[in-house]
Amino acid sequence: MKKTVENDLPREIAYLKSHDEAMNNITEIIEMPDRLAQDLIMFIRQNKGKLPAKRRKKEFAKLTETEVAQIENIVNSAFEKRREFEI
Repeated sequence: MKKTVENDLPREIAYLKSHDEAMNNITEIIEMPDRLAQDLIMFIRQNKGKLPAKRRKKEFAKLTETEVAQIENIVNSAFEKRREFEI
């Protein structure tokens, strides 16, 4: 119980804050369904801060290079702020 309160819960809260910040900032610059924006965040995080080329050509082909760069910066910035809570 102590481990959950002291470690797991703060990490989960930090993740959710970062995710919400990224979602809000992404939807300020481009309109897209929430599910697609969530996928975008996940793909960027899984690929060390960059949108994978495969995903860029498929699901996100409509995004311009400038938009992709902006979104990558948004995601990286949002999660960098709370990095101390990551495993």
